[in-house]
Parts: sequence; structure tokens; C-alpha cells
Amino acid sequence: MKANRKFVNGEEAVSAVIGVILMVAITVAIAATVYVWVTGFGGGGTPAPSMSISQQSAVDSNNVSFSVVSASSDARWTDLKVQVVSTSGSVYTFTINNTGAIKNGTTNKVGQINSATSDSFTSSISAGDTFWIDDNSVDAGATLKLVHTPSNSVILTKTLY
Repeated sequence: MKANRKFVNGEEAVSAVIGVILMVAITVAIAATVYVWVTGFGGGGTPAPSMSISQQSAVDSNNVSFSVVSASSDARWTDLKVQVVSTSGSVYTFTINNTGAIKNGTTNKVGQINSATSDSFTSSISAGDTFWIDDNSVDAGATLKLVHTPSNSVILTKTLY
């Protein structure tokens, strides 16, 4: 029993200030380690390009056309898909093939891209390119979205008028 009293009667200890500083230092070290570990999971995915378009005219009989105002140099038509969200909330997705056809599924052509600088739709999108969509999903108030497929990012959203 006398051996245990040695610890009770001892007056030496780490001060409260030093204890708090040690706890903060340990917490910061653990947080930094977790941050470095988690940021390694991000990978170097494909960055999404930027693009700006203007609607050339009001929607007429489910037909609308657009003109490209600007696009980043890495933007390619074949990397995009077109989505139209109708006023009722239904989402219609169209793909773009290497001839510039905008298709609903594999067979129904609902639009076309006209390139101002090239006939190759795997080349960069450039200012002056135009495209049109003619589909029942296209009406005033619907939302047009261009989705960059490699990064699965929406690069443009426009409400149709």
C-alpha cells in the first residue's frame, strides 16, 4: 500500500498550458495527415471545357437554333451530349455523332451541327458554329443543357424562349 502513496503525494505534473498546447499540436498533425490522405483520392480527372452560346430565334414549332459565341480550345462536339428539360420536368438526352448529327437514340436525327471552321466534329468547337434541335421536347420555357461526357459536367444551361 505504501508504494501506491508515492504517486498520490507527488507534486510534479505537466502544466495545464503545456497540456493544451500538446493536444492542439496532435490534433493539427492528425488533421494534416487526413487531409493529405483524402486529397490523394481525387485523381486527375478530365477538366470540363467552357462554352457560351446564344439562341438565334424564339422556339418555333418545336424547333430552335443556336450559335456558339465562344468555347475553350479543348471543347469538342463529340464529347458533348445535349439534354432538354421540358417545362413538365421530363429530361430528354440527345447524343452527337462524328458527322455532327444530334440524335435521339441511335436512329432518329433531331438536329445538326454546322461547323464554321471544319467538317470534323472531333475537332475543337469554335465561335460561329451553329446547331439546331427539332424535337417535341423543345418548347419555350424548357431548359437546354450541354453535358461534357468525359467529366460528366454540365458546361452550359440555357432557358429557351
